[in-house]
Amino acid sequence: MSKLSELLGWSCFLIAKICYNNNHIEMKWGISMVNKPYSASKEFFRGAFILSIAAIMVKVLSAAYRIPYQNIVGDIGFYIYQQVYPFYGIVLTLSTLGFPLVISKLIAEGKFAQRDIVAASFLMLGVIALVSSTSLFLGADWLASKMADPHLAELLKILSLSYLLMPLAAVFRGYFQGNHEMLPTASSQVAEQFVRVLTILVFTPVLIHQGYSLYDAGAGAVFGSITGGLMGLTLLLIFFVRYKKRKRVQFNALQFQQFPLIMKVLIFQGLAFCISSLILVFLQLVDSLHLYALLRQAGIAEMTAKEWKGIYDRGQPLLQLGTVVANSLSLALVPLIARYGKNQDEQELLSKIRLSLRVSLMIGSAATVGLICLIKPVNKMLYTDSLGSVTLAIFSVSIVLSSLIMTMAAVIQSLGHYIAPIFIVAAGVVGKWFLDMWLIPHYYINGAALATVLSLLGMTIGFSCVLKNDVKQSLWIGKDIGIVMLSVGCMAFTLWGFNMAADWIVPSETRMIATIQALFGVVGGALVFGVIILRTGLFKQDELTLLPFGNQLERLNKWNRSNE
Repeated sequence: MSKLSELLGWSCFLIAKICYNNNHIEMKWGISMVNKPYSASKEFFRGAFILSIAAIMVKVLSAAYRIPYQNIVGDIGFYIYQQVYPFYGIVLTLSTLGFPLVISKLIAEGKFAQRDIVAASFLMLGVIALVSSTSLFLGADWLASKMADPHLAELLKILSLSYLLMPLAAVFRGYFQGNHEMLPTASSQVAEQFVRVLTILVFTPVLIHQGYSLYDAGAGAVFGSITGGLMGLTLLLIFFVRYKKRKRVQFNALQFQQFPLIMKVLIFQGLAFCISSLILVFLQLVDSLHLYALLRQAGIAEMTAKEWKGIYDRGQPLLQLGTVVANSLSLALVPLIARYGKNQDEQELLSKIRLSLRVSLMIGSAATVGLICLIKPVNKMLYTDSLGSVTLAIFSVSIVLSSLIMTMAAVIQSLGHYIAPIFIVAAGVVGKWFLDMWLIPHYYINGAALATVLSLLGMTIGFSCVLKNDVKQSLWIGKDIGIVMLSVGCMAFTLWGFNMAADWIVPSETRMIATIQALFGVVGGALVFGVIILRTGLFKQDELTLLPFGNQLERLNKWNRSNE
């Protein structure tokens, strides 16, 4: 088992440990309760799922606030903020995922003294943060010129300051996790995003009301990365002071000869673990760097090009929200995959891999098809008008592809392959860059959406090939794909009929009518899809119990079969 596989195993142990310490679940790193394999799997999964609620809350907060923000500033104001957001997404990922997880693993292993790990981590991350912050600050004017919008430089300079908060936040989170204290990490992440969102939604309308420009409003929104980061760091410091008093923490003298080894583990494993979480941020960064510039080169007027980029960016919250559930469900199975990989139980390993992919395909395809069918009323419900609905429909295909990619990337890493994902992601991002340059001049924002879908499709194929080569068997069962296709087909047909009836009964195009149509469509489509999935037996009884609300789903499935 590779180091990265051990890293995933340890992180999942921490999750299960903190969630179930009152029930005295006895586990050791990388080893489950072999005497009760089924119970262990279930408890292991549920532990991982419950503590991932904090991560889900962060993702929902990070996506949902953009909708009211767009309503306040319009598409041009939304374009301004979205242009610089990827630079924040990168530092957020580094401070919450890769580096804290590796630090926690190093502390838990006990091969190095905790003081050495903390000091070496802070030293290395401090250098990374200082170089990144300085480069972004000094290069802000150059980057803004490459984006063909010099006014963005001030926003980039403000955002560069948030990089300086990353080292302390990452080290504290890793330290707590390594000592089996997950509450500080979870609460600091939620508090950071809450304060950031609150800052954005409070500052923006005030600045707009007082007559400031949209760029000033964007700067106020970007300032939320500073206030949120400070809030998260303050909370971590409070937890650390209390923890130190409670545990009477004392550190030994530093052993500087250990620093190079610690830094080597930290940099390679930390970045490798982050790479799959940064896929969507990297693709968004590519669009930020040259979508607007390519539109201008194609002869689109300045304000029109900004508005189109803002309309295109409406798809980002939809993509994030659409993948939250699928990723949370499928990735929670990764601990089981890591365990079976370690134990060389090939049949169970293949079974759990197929289950995780089936969950991703099921929810991802349902979200994609449902959103495509309801894109016009959903667009108007969320963003006040239906502009760019075709673009968003194309972009919606990214939901199912990104769900599969993130699941496969996590599975591949849990099996010990962390180089292949880096090359696949790099190739996909480069492909996105060239596809943008080819498609945008001809198809404008529709071309950008298509480029995103094609790059994700290429990454999906790449990850599938690597995973299939590892397990030496087919990843999919034809019957399962057929059931999913039948379910989404019936859902699409139902929603088509629903839209036809809604347009005939209430032809009005007000936002209220669009909201009612969208909400009823979502509920109706989900019911049709869910009933068909259960009645056609996509999941076995023991598989249902591994899923959240699995007992309820199992009882519902038994009730369905008893009435057949």
